[in-house]
Amino acid sequence: MNINLDMIGCIMGKFISCVTGEERLCHYISYLGDELGFPVDVKQDVYSSDSTPFADKGVPAVSFARVAPSNAAAIHNRYDTMALMKGEQMVLDTDFLIAFAERMANAVRCPVTREIPENMKEKLDIYLCRKRAPKQ
Repeated sequence: MNINLDMIGCIMGKFISCVTGEERLCHYISYLGDELGFPVDVKQDVYSSDSTPFADKGVPAVSFARVAPSNAAAIHNRYDTMALMKGEQMVLDTDFLIAFAERMANAVRCPVTREIPENMKEKLDIYLCRKRAPKQ
């Protein structure tokens, strides 16, 4: 399984997780957030980041990020500064990520299936422009 991190430690926005893998992993992450008192918005989808090539080659991927509206925390431009980062938030974010990674790494049997479900293969094909999205 690939674990991808984006914008960890940012004080703006909400913490999200995007799973390009089986839906069960979404529930696992959501339950873990509840258990640890760490709010996380989880969905099954393709995340536009470094995890996508792994998922495209059959490696389940989960991305964790703190996302904010574009007018609150601009990223990858000249307004992307350390002013939006706080050490305290970095600790909270990494504590959750460590808890997740430790559970995955130390599981007696890895709870994540080593395959990409068909609905995610379809979304990857659309994201990577190998297929057109179905008409709504």
